[in-house]
Amino acid sequence: MTALDVFADADTKQAANEVFKIGYDNGGFVSGDIEAVLNSHDLSGYVGFVYGSGFETQPALLESIASQLPLIGNKPIVVRNLKRALQFFTLLDALKIQHPEVSFKPLQNSEGWLQKNAGGSGGMHVVSATSGVDLPKSCYFQREIDGVPVSALFLADGLQAKIVGFNQQWVNPAHGMPFRYGGVVSQADLPAAVKSQLVEYAQKLTSAVGLRGLNSLDGVMVGDQLWVLEINPRLSSTFDLYQSAQANLFDLHVNACLGKPIVWPDFPKRAKAREIFYAPTDLDFYEQINWPEWVADIPVQHSQIAAENPVCTVLAEAESAVVARELAATRSHELKNIINKYRKEG
Repeated sequence: MTALDVFADADTKQAANEVFKIGYDNGGFVSGDIEAVLNSHDLSGYVGFVYGSGFETQPALLESIASQLPLIGNKPIVVRNLKRALQFFTLLDALKIQHPEVSFKPLQNSEGWLQKNAGGSGGMHVVSATSGVDLPKSCYFQREIDGVPVSALFLADGLQAKIVGFNQQWVNPAHGMPFRYGGVVSQADLPAAVKSQLVEYAQKLTSAVGLRGLNSLDGVMVGDQLWVLEINPRLSSTFDLYQSAQANLFDLHVNACLGKPIVWPDFPKRAKAREIFYAPTDLDFYEQINWPEWVADIPVQHSQIAAENPVCTVLAEAESAVVARELAATRSHELKNIINKYRKEG
């Protein structure tokens, strides 16, 4: 397996046969880096190209890749249409799927409104809206809903959608980034009505656009009501929450995309939390830290990471989502102490 990754972290290097670091700038991949890797390889021995987050704003890049390798995932046109805000929310209206009010015109009164970048990820693109300003290209205004962010990971075969699990997310605010992504936990204890809405909406969207493989549906829960925010029509990072020796979700994704028979496994029953650890200050890992076993996406030696950028992922597992999330928070605090000690010794 050949991996193309923005971080090219130690975990990826261990998992793949070869890893190439790809540039990321202005909210998108440096397409020339990807093209250089593809052009330098004999692609005849590869089954296809599996993609994850980051391509939502670059469907043209996906189309270019598809001309050289089969895409294992949704077609570029599906990604393009679902990440065009006007088309997506028009589709939700047609399917009678509840979502927060949106606007594509300057707001007379921006109080209670957010500005978002269609196709943006990680929450860093979400800011409070400003009255009387024109929208930048690909952006839209959305009414803020005060609730709990939740999601459903589901597998689709072009016709049917089947839920893998229900999750709850949280934010890690920073200066200028009030909605920066903080983490996620599986086996979320959601009301039955909210789970039912997630199941219904995942099926409606799959039937409408022919979704394939693993996808995630994101929304905000207010009591027993779900307000849909977006759908991520690609391999989601939440698939790792349900990965186990008995349940290989990567294989499920590939088989569903290729139209192969699906053998539904038993997924882990314990809750798993994944929390992003952001650099408290500029970091230079001139020597490798003795990382705890509950850390993933570990930066390689000599990595330089600017303050407030992702360093790694903190892992936790417990009998319930509440306990798993609390354990992840405790471990993040412990990791901060470990890195502070490393900085002082350095």
